[in-house]
Amino acid sequence: MNNDWTRSRLIASMAAFDFNNLPELTEEAKRYCRYYQIDFCNTLPEVKHYLGSFDALGYRMAMHYYLPKTVKGTVFIFHGYFDHVGLYGHLIKHCLEQNLAVIAYDLPGHGISSGRPTAIKSFDDYQLALKSCINLCQDHIKTPLYAIGQSTGGAVLIDHLLNRTKQFSDSIFDKVILLAPLVRPMGWKGALLIHSVLGPFISTWTRVFSDNSNDPAFIKFLKKHDPLQSRIMSIEWITALRRWIKAIEITGAVEGRIYIVQGKRDMTVDWRHNITILQQKFSEVDVHYLPKGRHHLVNESEEIRQEVFDYIDGVLTSS
Repeated sequence: MNNDWTRSRLIASMAAFDFNNLPELTEEAKRYCRYYQIDFCNTLPEVKHYLGSFDALGYRMAMHYYLPKTVKGTVFIFHGYFDHVGLYGHLIKHCLEQNLAVIAYDLPGHGISSGRPTAIKSFDDYQLALKSCINLCQDHIKTPLYAIGQSTGGAVLIDHLLNRTKQFSDSIFDKVILLAPLVRPMGWKGALLIHSVLGPFISTWTRVFSDNSNDPAFIKFLKKHDPLQSRIMSIEWITALRRWIKAIEITGAVEGRIYIVQGKRDMTVDWRHNITILQQKFSEVDVHYLPKGRHHLVNESEEIRQEVFDYIDGVLTSS
């Protein structure tokens, strides 16, 4: 793939997102979309794609809006830590093929949104970004509204449902699907010890790329060809995660149903612990296990990915 765009030029070319004057793709944005193969307005019939920014707590958030000709509803997609919307083409394309519009934005410090790389002072910032996005979109998009969150994106949705609404039914989302959701990462006790010892003295930690998918081409792309991949992990983010885990694990339970897809070969999140916690927090938890699935479920091997998408279709079409 020819990387004929740059992050700085792309950010400079983005207009503020306005549903009354939808921001068309600039030439720089078109090159970026081609690079990540998320240029579906060229490959799917009559799909429109808009890219602009909105402000949230001082962050300039990059948001995509995909609009098929026939719209049955809208899916909000929330990406994981180290990720960005450019990596979610398989899921975006599948949603569009089901006549679902898609809203997706890069989290602070990720992709083409502003913020120090992979850093966050508090997980509250994720909620403020979500609230700003909802306020921007709510009166302009087709209902019903659905949410799909991968890993840290799942954590954003968990926090939203447990702590940011008076009750589950207050959420704007009719259905919420969590893919390999984060509560605790794998090896959390060891990470806590390292964080306690080294945290006061360092600001970043060198990232180690793991084989988090059964698709070798995806792993290779992350390691060698994705210019938006951070090579460091923010200690500040670990501090924020530490506070968030403590808070989320003692928060009260709510009445409501969530849907989870979880790979049993996931070595990124402590999925056994996490699902137990989520079963305590929500009155109904539907879990679909993938025996061979690893962590990055939206970029798994084609066979596993199709099983994920079949499950999503079943959830979204059920009454």
